[in-house]
Amino acid sequence: MKDTLFHILRVIAAGLVAGLAIGVVVGLFGWVSGWRSALEFSNGLFVAGSAIIIFGMLSAWGGFTSRGNFALTYTQTASDMSLAERAKWTAIEVMRGYNVVGTGTVVGLVLIGLSVLAYTLFG
Repeated sequence: MKDTLFHILRVIAAGLVAGLAIGVVVGLFGWVSGWRSALEFSNGLFVAGSAIIIFGMLSAWGGFTSRGNFALTYTQTASDMSLAERAKWTAIEVMRGYNVVGTGTVVGLVLIGLSVLAYTLFG
């Protein structure tokens, strides 16, 4: 339980740091591109946040479809791994997909929050 909580907090912390870093990059890109109103910055941050959330969901969906591929599943049975090793490998692959969804969702929500904050404070 303690490891799970630590892992969740680590994903949230990584998402916050990445979200702030991407927000700075989007802000610099907007400034160089000539954005001068709060609405333009807000829209840019919102689009970036939405795109990252969608990317995370598509990444998990791709993992689900690759694990559901019969040819891949069949070739795993021909390997020298035991049933326990294959089950452990599958569990690791499932969690990897959820990590991307979790981190992407946190990053996207941070960017959308920055979008709302930018328009509320400066709009």
